[in-house]
Amino acid sequence: MAYGEHRMSLIQWKEEFKLGVAAMDREHLGLIKAMNDVHELAEQKADKDTVNDAIVELANLTVAHFEAEERHMEKMDYPDLSRHKHIHKTMLSEIGKHHETFLEGDGSVDPAFFKFLVHWLSAHICHIDRKYAMHPTPAGS
Repeated sequence: MAYGEHRMSLIQWKEEFKLGVAAMDREHLGLIKAMNDVHELAEQKADKDTVNDAIVELANLTVAHFEAEERHMEKMDYPDLSRHKHIHKTMLSEIGKHHETFLEGDGSVDPAFFKFLVHWLSAHICHIDRKYAMHPTPAGS
């Protein structure tokens, strides 16, 4: 990117994304950065291998985040954990489908992938994750 050029981000951190669970907030920030990295590379028409590496990094961060989030919910005896795990599994499957489409294509990223990422991040944090963030933590946790 040349000096003075404005980076076009896919998604910006918003105060409404903040859950008040420090570790999860840090991981959500990392996911946003990884999403923006994929978007920026796609906008720059980077080579397929470079974009693929960024998508793989995003997928790996997502898997690690979901595992950490599920461990957090287990520690707090979150009653809706099984449903949350199912949502995570569905979202990972969707990322996998978009990644497969990318690998089969010419190296461009389908705008539907970015639409999915923005919707997923916003809806998941603001509606699904907010539920566990508001759940009382058992004494001694």
